[in-house]
Amino acid sequence: MKFINLVAFILILFGLGSPPLQAQQETCLTQLEDENLMMKSKREGLFREPLPRSHSTFSYNTEQAYSDYLTAAYLEISSENPRATLPCPVYTDTYKQLVAQGSRPANATVADLISPFELTQKQSRKAVLLIHGLTDSPFTYHDLAQVYYQQGYTVRTLLLPGHGTAPGALKEINADDWYKASTYAIERTLKDFDQVILGGYSTGAAMIIDYLTQGPVDKHIIGAMLFSPATEPHNKNGWLAKWVDAIPFINWIDKDADLDFAKYESFPFNAASASYEAMKRISLDKLKHRSLPDVAFFSTFSDVDTTIDNQVTFKLLAKLHNPKTHKNSQLNRLVYYGDDKNIPNSFPADYPIISDDCDTEDCKNIQGMSHIGIVNKPSNPHYGRNARYRNCGSYLDDDTLYKACKYQPEIVIGERTAENLAKYKPFARLTFNPYFDKLSLHITDFIKDVERASEQ
Repeated sequence: MKFINLVAFILILFGLGSPPLQAQQETCLTQLEDENLMMKSKREGLFREPLPRSHSTFSYNTEQAYSDYLTAAYLEISSENPRATLPCPVYTDTYKQLVAQGSRPANATVADLISPFELTQKQSRKAVLLIHGLTDSPFTYHDLAQVYYQQGYTVRTLLLPGHGTAPGALKEINADDWYKASTYAIERTLKDFDQVILGGYSTGAAMIIDYLTQGPVDKHIIGAMLFSPATEPHNKNGWLAKWVDAIPFINWIDKDADLDFAKYESFPFNAASASYEAMKRISLDKLKHRSLPDVAFFSTFSDVDTTIDNQVTFKLLAKLHNPKTHKNSQLNRLVYYGDDKNIPNSFPADYPIISDDCDTEDCKNIQGMSHIGIVNKPSNPHYGRNARYRNCGSYLDDDTLYKACKYQPEIVIGERTAENLAKYKPFARLTFNPYFDKLSLHITDFIKDVERASEQ
């Protein structure tokens, strides 16, 4: 037996044999390479439903410490996510910091990576609260968290209800659930810090706009940052989702494999309904009856975003911009990924718009910035250019193209416009931002400006 083990070791050492069983342990990354598992899960929904609830929910009482919330969210994910304990060796700079802080184990599991987190600055009284989007998780912010942390901010993230476990959990939530959780996180952070920046991606951005326009804004909020903000969907039939969802046994818009550990891939009708309600709360008609906040807004989105109608986003940003009556509006700015001809003529002429030129390999041959790519850097170990994961949800009804999109060595990436899908087969949706380094500089400049303004 010892001789066999020795021979096996020598073969492995020289690359001629298979590694021992322990080295072949299944992980969140090896699952992505397993075509049989991928297709089986797509057909049968192996990871589509959460495990039975086995604990009490968090009350979102602002008297409860944020550390209590983080513990409760971690326990929820650990008990209800079917893959919570699956090893997941995706080591971002943020995860490494969490390990150094003693907040995470050295060997990451799925639960460790997608649970809400706090990067703590011990000597700082300023914080940023980051709220993710629909079907996402706090992993969304592993890259952006570093930008804020390097500016001296404690970084807090929130897990929106219905997330972090399995897509089926989204069949049981509504926009009010998200707003309640967001309000807790914002107001608890205001209790704990003297300067607060609010950041939201997609639906998270809608939560922040909703909160800031509901009444007087706390003076400790010095800025708001909106990434691909959810303002109005491209699909104008979103209002129908709740009625379709009411039909027995019709629950799902999309059924995917759900092997992306950090984001749901399947999508229930109720999620579309809740998202529609969240966006309706910040519609221009609703904002007519609210007081607009004197808060500086940093925004960024793409002109070919196929999730959100960017023309509505332009209108909303214009509504929130009034430098004559709100002095902090002078600090507003938009980082815009797109063609200037798509900027409406009615958009305020005094609104700074930043457009970055393509001068790196990461942005060449990419067919448009996607809604989901803006927040991730090209070197992200899960969503980056050389990562194993590909977003192939455009081919849920075509297994041949779906598999080609997932496993073909070289494919075209960008936003999934009708033109791109017709021209390139297969085509994967862009999951990273080739301009991320420049975006980081724009964020840093904004932070410095709002900090100076708050001191005056």
